[in-house]
Amino acid sequence: MSKHREPIKTSLNRKESILRKLKELGTNREISAGELADLLKLDRANVSRLLNQLWREGKVSKRTGRPVLFTAAGGEHPLPGRATLDRLLGRDGSLKNVVHQGRAALLYPPHGMHILLLGETGVGKSMLAECLHRYAIEVKKLADDAPFVIFNCADYTNNPQLLLGQLFGVHQGAFTGAREQKGMVEKAHGGILFLDEVHRLPAEGQEMLFTLIDKGIFRRLGESETERNAQVLLIAATTEDPDSGLLRTFKRRIPMVIRIPPLRERSVEERYQLVLHFFKEEAIRLGKEIRVSPNTIRALLHYPCLNNIGQLKTDIQLTCAKVYADFVSAKKERIQIHSSDLPTDAKEGLLLSKGSQKTVDLHDSLYLFHPRQAEILFAVAPEDPSPSIYKKIEKRYSELKSRGLQEEELHSLMAIDIENYFTQYFKRMNRKLGKGNLAKMVHPDMIQLTEEIVRYAEAKLNTKLSKKVMQGLALHIQTSIQRIENGKTIINPQLNHVRRMYKEEFGVALDCIKTIEEKTGVDIPIDEAGFLTMFFVLDDIDAEETEENVHILVISHGNGGATAMAEVTRELLGTESPVAIDMPLHMDPREIYELTKSHLKKHASQKGVLLMVDMGSLMAFGEMLEGELGVPIETIPMVSTPHVLEATRKSILGYSLEQLVEDIKQLTLFESNPPLKNGGNKENMRAIVTVCSSGHGDPCAIQKVLTKNLRFDPAGLEIIPLEIADRKELERKLLHLKQSRPIVCIVSDFSLRMDLWQFHPDEVISLNAIERIQHLIDTEEAYDKMADTLQHHLLHADPSQVVPDVKTCFEKLQQRLKISVPTKDLIGVVLHACCMVDRLLAGDSSVIFKNKEKYIRSHPSLYTTTRNVLSTLENAYRIQLSDDEICYMMSFFDSSKRTTP
Repeated sequence: MSKHREPIKTSLNRKESILRKLKELGTNREISAGELADLLKLDRANVSRLLNQLWREGKVSKRTGRPVLFTAAGGEHPLPGRATLDRLLGRDGSLKNVVHQGRAALLYPPHGMHILLLGETGVGKSMLAECLHRYAIEVKKLADDAPFVIFNCADYTNNPQLLLGQLFGVHQGAFTGAREQKGMVEKAHGGILFLDEVHRLPAEGQEMLFTLIDKGIFRRLGESETERNAQVLLIAATTEDPDSGLLRTFKRRIPMVIRIPPLRERSVEERYQLVLHFFKEEAIRLGKEIRVSPNTIRALLHYPCLNNIGQLKTDIQLTCAKVYADFVSAKKERIQIHSSDLPTDAKEGLLLSKGSQKTVDLHDSLYLFHPRQAEILFAVAPEDPSPSIYKKIEKRYSELKSRGLQEEELHSLMAIDIENYFTQYFKRMNRKLGKGNLAKMVHPDMIQLTEEIVRYAEAKLNTKLSKKVMQGLALHIQTSIQRIENGKTIINPQLNHVRRMYKEEFGVALDCIKTIEEKTGVDIPIDEAGFLTMFFVLDDIDAEETEENVHILVISHGNGGATAMAEVTRELLGTESPVAIDMPLHMDPREIYELTKSHLKKHASQKGVLLMVDMGSLMAFGEMLEGELGVPIETIPMVSTPHVLEATRKSILGYSLEQLVEDIKQLTLFESNPPLKNGGNKENMRAIVTVCSSGHGDPCAIQKVLTKNLRFDPAGLEIIPLEIADRKELERKLLHLKQSRPIVCIVSDFSLRMDLWQFHPDEVISLNAIERIQHLIDTEEAYDKMADTLQHHLLHADPSQVVPDVKTCFEKLQQRLKISVPTKDLIGVVLHACCMVDRLLAGDSSVIFKNKEKYIRSHPSLYTTTRNVLSTLENAYRIQLSDDEICYMMSFFDSSKRTTP
């Protein structure tokens, strides 16, 4: 029999308990998350998280400070307007003065002050007027049933008599057929009358309001003697300059003028919150979960929203309606929005975001808006975008674990990585934070808190911590608090190891965590103590400064290639390494060898040298130099910027020469028959090569003909002219070029033994080949667009990788079968195969091919060839293709005939 277990409290039960306890304490009692956790015997972190959820739902009010204090919202003594105005997006930013002015106007004795709202179309004037109405009720300036009446002045611009009747009512008999009728003023008695587009009110209409504003009395249309009383607060709104659209006497009667800023003047963080809020509203309206891609959010943050918040809300509503229609008609399985679903103007935001300096950190996963959950969720746990220790350690831990290392070896390597990270962290701090610069990066309160922690640690540990430690610790604590407040976790996989190794320092770190919690009101997990401990034990940085790392030297052919890779790496990593040597094509290899040897004599590290070269004779330098200089030297061929970047990063972390070579080889494809490459790197431009042997034309002239007559994107295709007289030399150059970028075709009077589309110069000059070359370009661009399209459909495979992988397989399959599938058909096959890979990665293998056994027996050669070629996909993605899947692929190629573009 199983033992009886006490039921676990759900998050919902805990949330109800917290709200109930706050109500018991009363609306005048403010309490911190820690105090409330002690009362309820709950975990402090959970209580803090649930309190913030309740605050976002408007059920709890909070007062910022240290510590943050919470209280139940509403009740007999509500906190003034917090449930309404404190929930306005931007209340602490661009709308701070707006909220302050609105409060002051409504609280002005005895009955409040009339208000004029200024702002462009769509800035939220109507919404603010409604919020002010609710606020007036909350603070008991208006009765609970006080009316809020809206009157649009534009509807009666040219009819003063009708305007009078609508505003003030109609007396029976005022005109033929007139009946007794209340006007807007009477309906708004005891509440607020909102006059929208007040600049459209003619002068006569404005004057009609003077008596009401001045004395609180009015007459219905047709009444001559009877005076009626009305206690009405006016909120007028206009998009125009009040000096041009309103009478001076009217403006004098409305002393409180509030300007609402347009969306372009509000911060990107506020716009981000508005976007999330509107999607949440639509999820509630539809009663369905809405999934939104990060690119959709990014586009909405940056497109020119000319009609402000109103347009932003409308565009989001239209997008949701469009996708919902596809969902209802079964065109889509779920309400999932991508940037391609946005209105045309909004899509431009995706392009504008790339050049914008105003941005927020977006999650990498789909945003999930649920109609019954206050919090915004994500499809998977999003990766922390900040380059902090947490991200680095989590990533490294995952990398090592995926290799299947034993637990003991895993913890040993992690301990080295954490120590190396902190060592380099102190070095970077020393370079970046000179005297006085810390205050530019860290809040003064955080600096003061850090100084208090450092004094405490020095006293307890009987030591003196360096200035570098204080600076690094201040920035680290600030980053940690921001991470926690953003809802991200802190995990230290070496916590127990650190606790055992540094017991005294760990105990001090635990005390410091309590201090941080008391000063900031943020609940800090115990994992953070492991990181703080490292600041106390790794203070001997001066000795580390002189420690040598593997020396990295980049050498490549051409002018500036090696220098460019090294400069990018130095700038990104903030280091002084690696060093670069460029080898012009005219330079004798012996000269460059002597130059390299001279450099290494002065700068070679005892930990070894890693030569990163591109090709040719440079690959032999390592072994020769090792013999002459007596230091370990390893060579990595086919160098690129990512390889240099990764090698330098790991060298800084203290990796040995052997570790560097092993890890970089995993990044580089060294096999003679390499596995599928990671495709889709848009930085690698395609090329068309034009070649003429000496005396047989001008490759530059051919280049000009192609440039003039072809349609292509210069950012994605380059036409390269070469003048070479030797066929073998040309083939060598083309082979080298193919390793770094795709070649669309070659224009040459040589007959080359290469698998490339070739055209004779005469065909180009006569324009006979232009249409066929254009077809090749269009086909390649279609593959690019296919990858973009699949971004919205593939959930488990990366389109930028799987599209070129599948394309490569099918090119090989056509070669083996000696057929050529028409481009339009081939693109369809590639799309099918990409979706197949994604489906199999998801564990769905439900495809069935009827009579597959018979079909395989009828086409044994086609079956064998197809399965052999597609095995590269199986290996690359660790999937298994059933015979049903293979038969579907065979059917695409079964009746194909060789064609030419």
